Amino acid sequence: MTAISSILGINRSIVESRQALLDLQLQLATGKKVQTHGDLGLQSARILSLRSELSQIEGYTNTISLIDIRLDIGLLSLERIRELASQTKSDALSVGFEPLANGQTIYQQEASVRFDETIALLNTEVNGRHLFGGRVTETDPVLPAREILDGAGGRAGFKQIVSERRQADLGADGLGRLVLTINPASTVNIAEDAAGSPFGFKLAGATSTLSGTTITGPAGVPPSSDVTFSGTLPSDGQTINLSFDLPDGTQQSIILTARSSGPLLAGEFLIGADANATAANFESALTTAIETEALRSLSAASLFAAASNFFDFDAANPPQRVAGPPFDSATALIDATVNDTVFWYQGEDSPTSARQSSIARVDDSISIAYGVRANEDAFRDVLKSLAALTVETFSPGDDNASNRYNEIRLRASEALSFPSGNQAVADIITELTVAKTVAGRAVERHRASDAFIRGIIGEAENADIYEVSAQILSLQNRIAASLAVTASLSQLTILNFL
Repeated sequence: MTAISSILGINRSIVESRQALLDLQLQLATGKKVQTHGDLGLQSARILSLRSELSQIEGYTNTISLIDIRLDIGLLSLERIRELASQTKSDALSVGFEPLANGQTIYQQEASVRFDETIALLNTEVNGRHLFGGRVTETDPVLPAREILDGAGGRAGFKQIVSERRQADLGADGLGRLVLTINPASTVNIAEDAAGSPFGFKLAGATSTLSGTTITGPAGVPPSSDVTFSGTLPSDGQTINLSFDLPDGTQQSIILTARSSGPLLAGEFLIGADANATAANFESALTTAIETEALRSLSAASLFAAASNFFDFDAANPPQRVAGPPFDSATALIDATVNDTVFWYQGEDSPTSARQSSIARVDDSISIAYGVRANEDAFRDVLKSLAALTVETFSPGDDNASNRYNEIRLRASEALSFPSGNQAVADIITELTVAKTVAGRAVERHRASDAFIRGIIGEAENADIYEVSAQILSLQNRIAASLAVTASLSQLTILNFL
């Protein structure tokens, strides 16, 4: 009985060892300690929770990877736009006035190429998603350059807006919407031609060193100023300085110098025999000076005012056009419509922050805003300056062409300097770089968490092949020994025992 009991016990041990051996061989083959989460016992819920966290981390890292591509390409486009603006600004300070056969300088032709490139950059897309249209990602946010400048389908483009605005600012007589009269005979009256009109020169003030001369105004509706001469006539070399506000927000002065004899140069007037004669000479010289300045600074200011009228619009404020025809006597601006004017920007038009138009969660408690719209102030300033340089032409016989050209390029340079308080392209680059940095730090944390969590899961689930191999060898030896003992016991009889 004892031998039989021993044999049964050894057989049971062999069966259990063989099952353990099969389990170890399965671990060796799969690399896993268990084949189902249920086999983990009390650790099962914890491991499932950790795997859920891994899945969430994977989702964040995939999102960050996609955003990183968009940000990299978007930042490359922005850097190029900033470079184009910087080149245009610096070139404006160094180029001379040498128009070619088409009436434009090489600098202007370069500006035209840069205008086209800027628009192409603002239409950048990644995998069919346009980066500069805010939430409108399926189509180009900016119309083609030629359509913007020349118009399309009967709708006015920028060139037409410039033409209409210039007519309104210069007026039919070329005096910048000013009216000059002598009334009474010793008083020269300078008046704006209409109350509340946004066009032409606006009286800003006057200073004088002219003896015996008084200046009143500007005052009244429409505003006017009087320059009154008296029996005490000005002395040679004395001056009067008249200041005018221009349509683009800048200011221009006209300085006239009194002379006792000729010949007279531009900006000089002859002191007459009495107050009446001096007033008449002054009025004539002022008329000529205003006509000249209208073709110079006023025309340049009109060009940039037209650029603002055309490019600066949003959902609540459409582009502006001169209320006409006739345009040279117009006194107001009116809202453009999509039926009569090209609306250059076709992306999302919202009063909310452009960055908020694209938001991505990169961590449980962290989101980044990385949207951009092509109608942001910085981009509009670049487009306005390049467009203004692109459309202007100069006639060979125009004595004021060089001065007007200088006024235009200096205005372009000023705009592309992005004065304090104005959004610059560099500001947008900085904001997106910060978003990229935040996303980059988040992905570093996710990678560290991923490795840590996988380590915990690995300890619970993964088998150590060296340990398993050793256990298999030990079991094999034990089974072999057990089989040998079983074989010996099976041959034991009473005769052998005796």
